[in-house]
Amino acid sequence: MRQLECHEEEIQLCGKIQYFGFLCIFDESGCIAASENLSAVLNIPINGILGRSIEQLLPLISSEPELNLKEIERQITGEIFTRFVERIRIKNVDYYLSIYRYDEKTYLEVEICSENQLKATRLFYYAKYLEERHGNAWQSLTVLIRQIIGFDRVMVYRFEEDNSGQVIAESIADGMTSLMGYRYPEFDIPAQARALYVKFPARHVADIEAPTIAIQGLEAREVDLTRCSLRALSPVHLQYLKNAGARASASFSIVIEGRLWGLVACQNSLPLNVDLGQRHLCAFLTQYAINYYLSEYQKENLVAQTIMGVMERDLKSELLVNSDIGIVLERFAPQILEIVGADGLMIKHDRGFKSWGEVPTESEQRQIDLYIEKQGENDLFFTSNFVYDGADLEQSLIFPGILRINILPSNKWHIYLFRKEHVYEDVWAGKPEKIYHYDPEREIEFPSPRTSFEAWRETMKGKSIKWKNAELSFIEKVAQITQQAIAQRGGEIAQLNKELVRSNNALDTFGYTLTHDLKNPLSSIKLAAQMMLMKDDLPKDILRKMALNIMDATVLITEMMDKVYQLTQSNYVAFKTELIDPRNKILNILESCKQQFDSTSLEFVLGETWPILGERTLLYQLFLNLIGNAVKYSSKKDQPRVEVYSEKHGDSVCYYIKDNGIGIDIQDDSNIFDIFKRLPNSQGFEGSGIGLSIVKRIADRLDAKVTVESELSVGTTFCVKFRG
Repeated sequence: MRQLECHEEEIQLCGKIQYFGFLCIFDESGCIAASENLSAVLNIPINGILGRSIEQLLPLISSEPELNLKEIERQITGEIFTRFVERIRIKNVDYYLSIYRYDEKTYLEVEICSENQLKATRLFYYAKYLEERHGNAWQSLTVLIRQIIGFDRVMVYRFEEDNSGQVIAESIADGMTSLMGYRYPEFDIPAQARALYVKFPARHVADIEAPTIAIQGLEAREVDLTRCSLRALSPVHLQYLKNAGARASASFSIVIEGRLWGLVACQNSLPLNVDLGQRHLCAFLTQYAINYYLSEYQKENLVAQTIMGVMERDLKSELLVNSDIGIVLERFAPQILEIVGADGLMIKHDRGFKSWGEVPTESEQRQIDLYIEKQGENDLFFTSNFVYDGADLEQSLIFPGILRINILPSNKWHIYLFRKEHVYEDVWAGKPEKIYHYDPEREIEFPSPRTSFEAWRETMKGKSIKWKNAELSFIEKVAQITQQAIAQRGGEIAQLNKELVRSNNALDTFGYTLTHDLKNPLSSIKLAAQMMLMKDDLPKDILRKMALNIMDATVLITEMMDKVYQLTQSNYVAFKTELIDPRNKILNILESCKQQFDSTSLEFVLGETWPILGERTLLYQLFLNLIGNAVKYSSKKDQPRVEVYSEKHGDSVCYYIKDNGIGIDIQDDSNIFDIFKRLPNSQGFEGSGIGLSIVKRIADRLDAKVTVESELSVGTTFCVKFRG
């Protein structure tokens, strides 16, 4: 006997649609599938519909307004709109016509309109409402969506790491029981349903008890309804909704960085259709709320990073002047404990240990060390559910949250952080258990929808609050700073001499940096002045543009000279870090470099530009040198090409500067960033060999990483990886 799992059901291949619309599917040969109810609308048997082209069927469905097939084709194959939508009338009833491409087929959907037509003028007020509700965008979103669709309950349901979900915002009708804070088990929304939510963000069922309409012309398995708004729901899902007391349902996906973060789940006790216009508006507002949430999240991260950055800077300064690492770490221990939000901290080394706050007993500490050693080499170990042998969970004060970072493994220097058990009560919407029924005909067990959604309470013990990624990164940075200081203790005098040499070299470099990077803004001023002298009748808009270019260039020169002056006075300059979109600066640099290197035939491609954390002047100099090199070393090609684009990888943003120029012998990549380093194949191109040295210094200052891939005579790609 085989056990059938929920995720094995191919819900997108059900072969049926809901009752309030019609569906046609076309390939190059014509209509290959159609819903049975279309026959009654067109007064044509299904066999007479199948095989006809979309050009033949569209006028039969609706003649008003007259539809332009070429315009429809342009929209559904374009980059901005991939779905054509038009309001039409059929037998004096308003419908939405929707046409789109999927799986190399053309889908034509018709669905009935709601009696209450949406007003576009309200969009501004919806957006303002989301922004002005004191940062709780999800709660505001539930209020707006419930107002738009008129459902009894609208809730935001966030997925946890274990794929269970929790209600974090809710708007309900009077007299209804709140589900705020309730948890739902992972199997309530199986894997294939989650995958569809990512691909198609709006789903609904108008009446779970209404009959469904079969699709004729193809077998159900041959009709992929992944992007079909009319797709009928699976019997298991319908039964689940019925058990939950819902007659109608709708959901809107919350997708963040390609992952299903949560859902806006809507339920109504009576049948109620959410038409296409309402769904599009709700999906738009959901995306607006996502953007607002991400913006607030970024602000919080920036504040936390600033606090952590100040302590990291102070720790580095203290370690450079105090030779006793232990004393310095002890001085900063209370700060580390507060920033990470732990209950206890211990610094342990071969000479003993010292602790702050509440920490495990010596016996428990030995268990922790023994367990970590068994795991192999772990520079960083962390867990939120460590289990102690022989611990009495009812009586003992336990610390399931453990974090250990190696400072100097050879001398057994470690920093430990501890978190106490976090006991809390989970309230589940029904007991989270999967129930199977037996089907004697197929000889399989299949999952049955839960019948109870009454509050089921579970006390959670034995775990601590989880360690956040930002906290882990901070502790790693503390270890890195300390290790660097320890490494410097090997030869204090020699190190001081090295620092003196480095400072002198840096001062020598500043002059070259100034003359090198000032060429670009000075060239902009020179070109503008030459054009003004050569032409007396320049239009006002051209003169204004030239004046703005001159002003921008002078501001850049002033900022760069100020920074250089500060650097000559001190080894440290307090740069202001902010979130910057470099798109406009990149375009300005490109135009200036094309003129400077006489590369007017250059093909330039600018892709997506993600915002990055940095300092404006330093980012300008970094892109100036990389883009300038790309333009310069490709300028002698018959068809020079430079491409700049960025990609987001987790918390980092990578910028790529790609050219088809002379290339670099990759075996020299270890020293291409050395000052005055000129590559053998760069003869015939102007330059002093300090541009990449400047790039490396700036990248180090911005905590970014520069890598290069290149092939001689083919081209070069530089990648700058900025931390989030």
